[in-house]
Amino acid sequence: MRFLMDLRCWLVVGSMALAAVISDSTSVAEDASPRLATVNKHAISQRDIDLELLVSGVREATEGEREAALERVIDRTLVADFIATKGADPLAEDVEERVLYVRTGIEGGGETVEAVLGKLNLTEEDVRHFARSSVSWKAYVRRTVTGPEIREHFEQHRERFDGTRVRIRQIVRTIPSRETPAEWVEAEKLLADLRSQIESGKIEFAAAAMAQSQSPAAKSGGDLGFIRYQGDVPAPVAAAAFALPVGETSQPLRSSVGVHLVQVTERQPGDLSLEDVRPFILQELGQQLWVKTVKTLRQKAKITRR
Repeated sequence: MRFLMDLRCWLVVGSMALAAVISDSTSVAEDASPRLATVNKHAISQRDIDLELLVSGVREATEGEREAALERVIDRTLVADFIATKGADPLAEDVEERVLYVRTGIEGGGETVEAVLGKLNLTEEDVRHFARSSVSWKAYVRRTVTGPEIREHFEQHRERFDGTRVRIRQIVRTIPSRETPAEWVEAEKLLADLRSQIESGKIEFAAAAMAQSQSPAAKSGGDLGFIRYQGDVPAPVAAAAFALPVGETSQPLRSSVGVHLVQVTERQPGDLSLEDVRPFILQELGQQLWVKTVKTLRQKAKITRR
């Protein structure tokens, strides 16, 4: 489980230097790829966006997903330049570990590493440069985040890290990614009305779930059993659930699945210590640092889009 979480985090956040690696390439394929943006001195091409979508696991991207991918590549290009000024040199064994992670991720998709890299006109050395910059960000986070900050974050958010589990039930209206904004608003209105009826006692949550939820758990009154903060349900659902007292119902909330109502029915305290979960806290603080760093860099950067 931890390997998969680390791999997912690396693919999403640790790949921040991928845009810089590709932008410095002089391959014929890149020269022929349409330029979509320029970030300071770096050109971002359609090839970079296609690669970003591949790493993110998106195969048939909507226009919105392509626009979001462009913004992520811009962010990673800015951070790659920033890290280059900090001297965050990674250990060779850490770089090789990251190379192994990305190879495992590619092979898990059913294709060989050579076939995937060939389609993108990349080599394993490109992946190694990619991994080096990824590990450089991790090294920068380790140098920047202090022990007291890690302890304070653990104390403020203990239930998210100490193994606490909550039992929840939900009502969800699934929304395909290509649906219009009106579909989301309609689903939110429906669930807001259901919540009012639940809160006023006109209907039980379980009965509402059986009647309106589009989840397989609808037949059991929306019961999803016990969940942990990470990995079991979409992040917005987990965040809402862990913030709720037992017996209370959330406001309608959106996730990548659709719109949800969440109710907590039971809580089981965890017993993991700070030392047990230190890497996961550092990972979360690193993600927060990423957001803060990108915001600052964007304010100073020269970014042009076609």
